[in-house]
Amino acid sequence: MKNECYIVRDLMPSYIDQLCSDESRRFIEQHVKGCASCSHVLQQMRAELNDGEKVELPSRIEQKKPFEKISNLLKAQGNFSQFLKASFWLSLLITIILLAFSFNNFIPWQENQQEAERVEQQRQEMMDKAFAALPVEGLPDKTALQTVFDQYEEQLQHIAVFAKEDVREISSLPAEPSAMFPIDYEKALLVVGENGEITEPIVPNEYDIGTIVMASEEKLVQFEYKNAYLKTVENAHQTKYYSLKVWELFSLPLAFGLTTLFIFAIWSYQKRIMKPLRPQVG
Repeated sequence: MKNECYIVRDLMPSYIDQLCSDESRRFIEQHVKGCASCSHVLQQMRAELNDGEKVELPSRIEQKKPFEKISNLLKAQGNFSQFLKASFWLSLLITIILLAFSFNNFIPWQENQQEAERVEQQRQEMMDKAFAALPVEGLPDKTALQTVFDQYEEQLQHIAVFAKEDVREISSLPAEPSAMFPIDYEKALLVVGENGEITEPIVPNEYDIGTIVMASEEKLVQFEYKNAYLKTVENAHQTKYYSLKVWELFSLPLAFGLTTLFIFAIWSYQKRIMKPLRPQVG
């Protein structure tokens, strides 16, 4: 074997790995063109290198799998963290909007509650004053009852007084001011209105909420609201029996607020447990 062949074969590994200089590469390529033995050795070395790479490839793939799993886990956790972050801010925004909406509705709700209380208190005052104007025995005092009516003439159509024994057909008479269908005015001892005592027949309003009745041991007082005031009475009735409670008014923002806190807690916990897995810079 020529000395030149020894030199070429020593350089072959570097030539195959493309690590030799351009001058050495040209020298090797020129030599193997004219040397069948070195050309054969070069082909064998290349074949052995390819076989070695094929053997090492599965091993490298197996070595990379745990790192790929960790990488995929970190990626999934990152996506989940972004989802929690977006969910938190969205839920917080909805909570703020609902809270503003509830506060906006709370003001008229509070006004309606106050108006309903005022109507109910006024109804009690009317009855208390009407009964205070009645004598313990005998016929009612027309002047005293007219004075009570005049105090509330903007609200009342008329006030009537009955002897309790004259309305025995009604089985249950309320001891507190209560709305009910009007009692026939023909049985009344006295009825007063804007122009004083009313003696002509009265057609009662069959709207039960517009008529208030209260009975004592001997007497019964009944008054009807004016038609112009019935809307106020109706609104007070609806507010008292059918309006939302305070907690119902704020139930939606409260529910979303709790949901927002829950999402924030999960997001904070997720960031805390993932912090040690993130690569530290510096």
